[in-house]
Amino acid sequence: MDTSGIDSLSNRLLRASFLSGFVAGLDATSAFFIFPAIRSGLADGDTASASWFLTIVGIVSAAVLLQAGRLADRFGHNRILVVSAIGATGAALLGAAAPTLTLLVVAKGLHAGFLSGLAVSSIAIIVRVTKPERLATALGTWAFWTATSGVVGPLLASGLVEVTTWRFMFVATAVASASVAVLGKVGWRSDFVATDRAPIDYVGTVSAMVGLSLVVLTLLEGNDWGWSSLRTVGCLAVGLALMYFVIVRSRTQEDPTVPLELFRHRNFALSTAIGFTSSMMFYGMWLTLLSYATDVWEQDLIRTGLMLTLMPGTMMLFARAAGRAADARGYRGVMMAGAAVFCVGFTTFGLTAGETANNLLLLPAVFCAGIGMATVVSNGTSVGTSTLGPAIVGTGTAILQTFHRVGGSLGSALVVALLETGKIGEVATNLLPVWALVVLGLIVFALCSFLTPTTAAAETNPAESHAP
Repeated sequence: MDTSGIDSLSNRLLRASFLSGFVAGLDATSAFFIFPAIRSGLADGDTASASWFLTIVGIVSAAVLLQAGRLADRFGHNRILVVSAIGATGAALLGAAAPTLTLLVVAKGLHAGFLSGLAVSSIAIIVRVTKPERLATALGTWAFWTATSGVVGPLLASGLVEVTTWRFMFVATAVASASVAVLGKVGWRSDFVATDRAPIDYVGTVSAMVGLSLVVLTLLEGNDWGWSSLRTVGCLAVGLALMYFVIVRSRTQEDPTVPLELFRHRNFALSTAIGFTSSMMFYGMWLTLLSYATDVWEQDLIRTGLMLTLMPGTMMLFARAAGRAADARGYRGVMMAGAAVFCVGFTTFGLTAGETANNLLLLPAVFCAGIGMATVVSNGTSVGTSTLGPAIVGTGTAILQTFHRVGGSLGSALVVALLETGKIGEVATNLLPVWALVVLGLIVFALCSFLTPTTAAAETNPAESHAP
């Protein structure tokens, strides 16, 4: 992104925010590649116990995201960025030194919580310091660095596991997080802070954290527990009931846990729906393609995973261009085109893939998925945050990210559930989630068609009234 014309403070904060996207992506993409080594080492081969290393991330992130956004608005986006980066550094070092699986899972949970603060504060900073007519380009740059980590993470993690130990992956993440803190500290004393805010609604806050945690836990564990089991039904019912309570309570609070007024704005409401559905699509596609290649074609997991890094690689190539196109022509057409390309790629794979292994057949799905991610993910965030005032942008960003997190968990659960309806390894069974992804892509396409067809710079700011 061309940062000419931006003052040096804003320029440095932007660089810290872009690096934050890299840190988050590095952690997410490397986890699956170091998991086998953790399972065979600290977990003594126990997959069920080791899986908490992956599961804890979704649970903690869902619980913390919304509150991290509210804290960022209340105490300062720059400050929360720095504090989160320092916390992520410490948690990563704790993970690197963890002598037991239990301590590693605790460290991973702490790391996920601090990365949630890093995610919402970095996006809030980008929205706050970037001119409206350049917002999609800026968030496209953020997506570029997130995608870059999607290529670097698997390669680095695989290399470290092969040559040394998985612990050095945590050290690498700690170094990247510390770099964010160093870059961002320049903005500690010159932060936007919302003043005259009402007292925090602790009842709503705790209810939201517990409710979201239970919903995500159910989605992550439902396939193992059984979707009709008492534990699954009970957790989901309590989680949804708590979230309903939070929504009802938010109608009467001066500083609500969920500012419902944001959903009165058409593009914000649509962006939450797009984020939820596209996250189902994009999280589900990894498991769908991995399962097809390893279960039907019987290919090596690591080799297949490394090949799938072509998806974030393609996203790298298109993310900034997609942002520039959205700034110039509006979000709607660009995002609809990305969703359509995604559908074409997976339709092609569904019609051509069979029992015979052929990685060339993966290429249309892989490349089209990368283009879809580049055009929908960051632009969806941009269209949702473009009309938020500085006093509410952290909370608005957190709401969007929460929908992404829950949607992603549901997408993975949906793929597993579809695979378990038949015999995994048979073509017909493994193609079920492929066609489900096509349907989700068509839903995203339809949702994008309802977006206001103007650029963010041309829109009014209905959320500005929420600012103090």
